[in-house]
Amino acid sequence: MREEGRPTVNDRWRTANDERRTVVLLEWFRANGRALPWRIEPRDPYRVWLSEVMAQQTRIATVIPYYERWLQRFPTVQALADAPLDEVLKAWEGLGYYSRARNLHRAARYLCDELGGRFPDEVETLLRLPGVGRYTAGAIASLAFGRDAAVVDGNVRRVLARVFALPAARSRDVDLWPLAESLLPAGRAGEFNEALMELGATVCTPRAPQCGACPLHDDCRARALDSVEQFPERRPRKEAPERIVLTALIRRADGRMLLGQRPPKGLLGGLWEFVSGEYEETQGTTNDGDIAAIVQRRTGLRVRKAGAAFDEVRHAFTHFKVRRALHWVTVDEDAAEPNPPNDYIALRWATPAEIDALALTRSDRRIAEHQGRAAAPRL
Repeated sequence: MREEGRPTVNDRWRTANDERRTVVLLEWFRANGRALPWRIEPRDPYRVWLSEVMAQQTRIATVIPYYERWLQRFPTVQALADAPLDEVLKAWEGLGYYSRARNLHRAARYLCDELGGRFPDEVETLLRLPGVGRYTAGAIASLAFGRDAAVVDGNVRRVLARVFALPAARSRDVDLWPLAESLLPAGRAGEFNEALMELGATVCTPRAPQCGACPLHDDCRARALDSVEQFPERRPRKEAPERIVLTALIRRADGRMLLGQRPPKGLLGGLWEFVSGEYEETQGTTNDGDIAAIVQRRTGLRVRKAGAAFDEVRHAFTHFKVRRALHWVTVDEDAAEPNPPNDYIALRWATPAEIDALALTRSDRRIAEHQGRAAAPRL
């Protein structure tokens, strides 16, 4: 049964005034839309794709310099496909969510190898590209090719939740795609999608929304209920668990330091790090015996001396936090060069300049800058 006062999908937008509301929203967007570097007509599907992937869960101010540097290095899909993965990860370094960079690279190779470098223009075909989901496919199809395809991202979800007073809209179990599709003005889906996303990003914000500046304020059910910030309902935030990582700073007499490259799949895949224990490996109090065992197991080198933890670096991921305890470690330099063990795909003795050129995790970059070049104690 329909809840009293709760609109159905169509009863507020799909009316005789629907065209007027659409016109008002699009006029607002043309007057107030931000001048972003990827909003250049005609739209290039490669640039639309890149901007949408980079902007997911990332502030636009952060994205713009990455986007511009990326296009200088990889101006075309073919240039991206031809690049080594290490270069792609280096260009992405600091943006987080590194699987997105790996998927961009995989998808570029698929486009060039299987489709002759041409982007498909239908959602169903775009969904075959590695890492492209329904939202990204809809954005490319509507913005670059003018297809009548909907998008539902966090901003659109929030706008729809408020306009239609849908408290549970934050939940992924609530399917807003039929609603988003029902609102599309034929032939203007791209501009309409972008206007909704822009409205959510700049006016209909999670906190302190600017309802007085909203072109849809007269039709907003949440505003009529005087409870805008209650839509969508916020799920209680869980305390993020903390994991302890032991990290070895291993420096040879010639100044080179030992780093390992993580497997291409999984967390921080393909990035380089100072030799460390697995995130789940050690909990609680740590000691030099723990770090010696980790180094010997992960590198095959015999440890001469392992110092106690002298500093730590903290980093927060989406669902957990990491505390990295740093240890200076010396190894037997007369031993054979280490062979890559199963959980690193490569090991490398790198100079400071070479470390600068490697794609490191964010916390390893901090270690390299602040600790990795510090004078090692005599152990």
